[in-house]
Amino acid sequence: MSAPFENSVLEAFHRAALRVPAYRVLLGEAGIDPEAIQTAADFSRLPVLEKRTTFRRFAINELCLDGQLGQLGSVLTSSGHSGFFAYGLTGAEAGPAATAWIDDLLDQMFQVRTQPTLLINCLPMGVKVPTAACTLAETSVRPDMAVGLVLAFARHFSQIIFVGEAAFMKQVLELGHRVGTDWHSLRVHLILGEETLAENARKYLEGLLGIVNGHPDHGVVISSMGVAELGLNLFSEAPPRGTLVRLRRQLHEDPALRRAVLGPCDWVPSLFTYDPRRIFVEFDATGRLILTALDPRARVPLIRYATGDQGRELLLRPTLRPALEAAGMDWGELESLPIVAIHGRGDHALAGTKPVYPEAVKEGLYHDPALAELTTANFRLVSGAVSAHARIQLAPGVKPSSQMDERFLEAIRHYVRQPLEVFCLNYATFRSGMTLDYERKFQYLER
Repeated sequence: MSAPFENSVLEAFHRAALRVPAYRVLLGEAGIDPEAIQTAADFSRLPVLEKRTTFRRFAINELCLDGQLGQLGSVLTSSGHSGFFAYGLTGAEAGPAATAWIDDLLDQMFQVRTQPTLLINCLPMGVKVPTAACTLAETSVRPDMAVGLVLAFARHFSQIIFVGEAAFMKQVLELGHRVGTDWHSLRVHLILGEETLAENARKYLEGLLGIVNGHPDHGVVISSMGVAELGLNLFSEAPPRGTLVRLRRQLHEDPALRRAVLGPCDWVPSLFTYDPRRIFVEFDATGRLILTALDPRARVPLIRYATGDQGRELLLRPTLRPALEAAGMDWGELESLPIVAIHGRGDHALAGTKPVYPEAVKEGLYHDPALAELTTANFRLVSGAVSAHARIQLAPGVKPSSQMDERFLEAIRHYVRQPLEVFCLNYATFRSGMTLDYERKFQYLER
């Protein structure tokens, strides 16, 4: 922790310790004297907070500065994936600054202040993307509406930015293709969130859009990660545009370089950068991602908060420079970025005693574009005494067969070495959801 950021982190702690009623209770229960926390080493001894010890235990006002909600401009609700909700609060006075921050990022990546841009927000209703620089349309999870907007308005804009989840955007782009949308003639960018993006899914979506990776006249597909309690776009693959996407793609396609950078692994986690002026990032000994909000305007200033995600800081050793530069990477740019590798929630099924991760199966689903087109990209993983079982939902109108099971198994085998059986199911008989509304995060693991 550098001196300026150490000061910011300690200031955030002391502000919360002084002014947040719930945090004072938690510190007292942990036997922590706030005045004794004066260094980075002291800070690392503070208790780690979780949803169950904060939002589940305390009334929302008790988690706020001075125990008051204040005048709120917006409330962001978490997905409820964990079984209960957490909330991100934004004061009314912070609204214009939040909009300017989003527009600054979009302009840095896509020049939205000089290029007429239609931004279509396809995130589930309630998740807002504040912008004044773009023309904003909000469709929530209505693929027909999103495609209709493109057909009506694309010719009036230089570019389109979609914000949504990968499996839903797959449905949007495929629907567009079926009704005659010429995606290849448009400049379309995808900003994908909600869950971990498989690198093969990125390649599949790029193929639908006609994107040639790195070509300045084409669009980009980038991933972003937010935490409702702390804010949107906390972690992202950009800016700078392209650097981390190229790195992840190279690690995905080059097993030797992947082992040199990440160690033994069959799939590449998300690689993100972040603004250290906005959040302080830690990983504990088990790989838990722990964040501290640094913005003094935060209504709920969470200190050492475990998001539920797993990962690690990614330090690129100087000995890797020749190999990375030979692969077209800008070493100076990589060296300047704080980079984290996020593996997801760490949840998995078991094949006997061996873990099978949904992120690895997802890479397999998209490994062959011709197969990816046959699915909704949704599946269920079930543990087994010897082999894990993957049930894959086929797209409407696609009939299952034993040959299809074998083809998917062969594709998934590139990323899953553990014993696995694959069963492709008709859309309507997929037990985990006959109809998918995309309002909730999909549960890939059988509980």
